[in-house]
Amino acid sequence: MLLGCAPSAAEAWAAALEPGLALPVAMARCDETGDRAESCRAEVIRAHPEAEVGDCSAIHSAKWRAECSFTVAEKHARKHERWEALAACGQAGTYYAECLYHAWTYEMQAAVHGGGRANDEVETGRALVAYWGQLQTIAGSADAQMWNDWWYFALKRNPPANLADCAALPGADAATCERGTLAFAERAVATAFTDSPIPTHLKSRACRGEVSDLEAVFPKLYVPDERMRERALTGRTRGCAAKGNGLETGRSWNPIFLEHRQWPGG
Repeated sequence: MLLGCAPSAAEAWAAALEPGLALPVAMARCDETGDRAESCRAEVIRAHPEAEVGDCSAIHSAKWRAECSFTVAEKHARKHERWEALAACGQAGTYYAECLYHAWTYEMQAAVHGGGRANDEVETGRALVAYWGQLQTIAGSADAQMWNDWWYFALKRNPPANLADCAALPGADAATCERGTLAFAERAVATAFTDSPIPTHLKSRACRGEVSDLEAVFPKLYVPDERMRERALTGRTRGCAAKGNGLETGRSWNPIFLEHRQWPGG
């Protein structure tokens, strides 16, 4: 009779995720999900905005505990709570590198405003790059990676991307703007086929037609320019060749993280 009254794993999972349930109570209900208890606890913490990385210690599985820490880090990053995000990323195990990448990109996305021109927000970008560019585990130039990401999100919120806008900036900023704007054309086109899949007939037109067809499918993405078109076509090649919902590895806009950097001083 007692066994007959016990909730099924699915029922226990649903009970743990009931809205308004206190976090300790929800975590306790996960105990009744059997071998799904660890993933249940991770999902409960994902659903509770007040959860902290310390709450992840209730998860015994290293995999699910790391994913839990990753989730908490993302919540802090969205609220511009840098130190808390970094501390949570430090507990994210195998997700550490991805966690760092998400932390800075979420902050950049939240800091960019829409409705104007991207080059009006350079000073905001400079402050973010100065902070996140201190990361010593990024292969190559951390600053270059950060600036390219900054321009990508800034231009995405303030289309169309116009290479001519860069001329209004002083020397070093103009060069960074040009590099970021050209990278935007490639990245935005490539990811348009995967992040926000377009209707089949439009994808066919964009993938098989001329550059004018590509621009007709994405009319407000960028102001036509020879160099922008060249990079947009490179992005099209990547996007149209993507399998399923993912792009090939080795994308130039994704950072490569190092496990250890040999310092000049030894």
